[in-house]
Amino acid sequence: MAKAKYAIGVDFGGTKVLGAVVDLARGKVVGEYKVASSAYDSGEALMDRIYEVVDGALAAADVKITDCAGIGVGIAGQVDAERGLLIGTANLSRSVVDLPMGENIQKRYGVPAAIRNDVQIAAKGESKFGAGKKCDDFICVFIGTGIGGAIVRKGEILPGFSGNAGEIGHTTVDANGRICGCGGRGHLEAYASRTAMTKVILGELRRGRKSIVTDLIPGLDPTDNAAAIKSGVMKKAVKAGDAVVMETVVDAGKYIGMGLATVVNFVNPQRIVLGGGVIDSVDLLFETAEAWTRKEALPYAGQMVEIVKAELGDYSGVVGAAVIASEVA
Repeated sequence: MAKAKYAIGVDFGGTKVLGAVVDLARGKVVGEYKVASSAYDSGEALMDRIYEVVDGALAAADVKITDCAGIGVGIAGQVDAERGLLIGTANLSRSVVDLPMGENIQKRYGVPAAIRNDVQIAAKGESKFGAGKKCDDFICVFIGTGIGGAIVRKGEILPGFSGNAGEIGHTTVDANGRICGCGGRGHLEAYASRTAMTKVILGELRRGRKSIVTDLIPGLDPTDNAAAIKSGVMKKAVKAGDAVVMETVVDAGKYIGMGLATVVNFVNPQRIVLGGGVIDSVDLLFETAEAWTRKEALPYAGQMVEIVKAELGDYSGVVGAAVIASEVA
């Protein structure tokens, strides 16, 4: 049987679910379909989102499922890769646990399925086709609704004993600090994710401070805890010199740098790949995080580590998921 030319990747995050048919030889997306994400009250609702983007991507690419090696899904949560289970997810649903995603996908489409943490698949995509090429030893950190990480050693994802290695977003940066979405206290994600930055900016608006954000998002209600300030808005606000947003971004960048410095000291990677919409859009965040990483890491390790942006942008996850799907086929 001829080797399949394509595989399907799904990147399931806190704000969007992106599905794509990927040309495995080139790492190129040939068809995609995207929908908004939300909080899911059942496993069935979550699976329906996956089916929707897979079907949409196949239609957009004009490719049949029989032409695909398999389907890979990266999701923001804890995953049992061997059993294809979503153990749980703090930012998508607190009620969906032990969901047999792999089994459900295989039954519906009749092809192999692979389930991984969302940043693990992004790291796989960057390793083969992006900023991790020709580097066998790097850390991948993505800043978005939450903060996720993955470790690549000798060219392979290091899963850890239970498959959850690299969760830098849930390292503690303040022992008596803010409550994280996972329920823990003082985690990096509670200080430097886009969700955390949104909360700080809204808090400043409630205190009466002026910000261009209210012009960029007409009708924004600072008391709405579900409100989200997207990366593009932050980019425009920083470009305009908005004090509220710039202070918030710099503070978040400092926390990211402190977290990365801990990783540099503990793991001593050759390279750190930073990605996610807010990193792509807001140079000030990347620059601040890099500066604080080098400042707080042990001098030689901090000087030697390469800190770069992800190269595949929104496609890191779907490309990596497709690659992983092809490897388990």
